[in-house]
Amino acid sequence: MSHQGFRFDDYHVWGEFWHSLNGGWLDMNYQWEFERFWGKGAKPERIVLPAKDYDALVERLNEPPDPKAVERLKEIMTRKAPWENNND
Repeated sequence: MSHQGFRFDDYHVWGEFWHSLNGGWLDMNYQWEFERFWGKGAKPERIVLPAKDYDALVERLNEPPDPKAVERLKEIMTRKAPWENNND
């Protein structure tokens, strides 16, 4: 590896260098934010399903949605929000 022509005042490289060394800080920050919201020592929720229930869930997720429900959702999503200006 050649460092010919590299200068430590190349700040665009310098920042990336330190960031690459300290890449784990993102994970540590996530843990800190999680504990700040849920409390010290809080653990993420874990849901355990029996194999039969898991298979039923996956089967349900793979089914195409009900067309009536899709149309109703489209209708709801095109409505104005209550805080939008009604003087249009």
